[in-house]
Amino acid sequence: MKTVPLTVEVLSLPGCPSVEETLRMAGEVVSIVVPSTEVQDIRLTEKEAAERGFPGSPTVLVNGRDIEGREAHASGVS
Repeated sequence: MKTVPLTVEVLSLPGCPSVEETLRMAGEVVSIVVPSTEVQDIRLTEKEAAERGFPGSPTVLVNGRDIEGREAHASGVS
């Protein structure tokens, strides 16, 4: 059976008060569940967030999917 690599990203906007705690918690979980995986810290500009339909800051994506089940919005940041 082929193993698919896991990607974990924490996306945030400048000044997000929760990003550091989210990065810490995501890192703790990943180190236990899939220790060979790195949590990527991705800081978006307001323009990048709007272009991506960013659902909110911070957002944790695992293999490109929001762990809270939120979908990107065409109108931008929520």
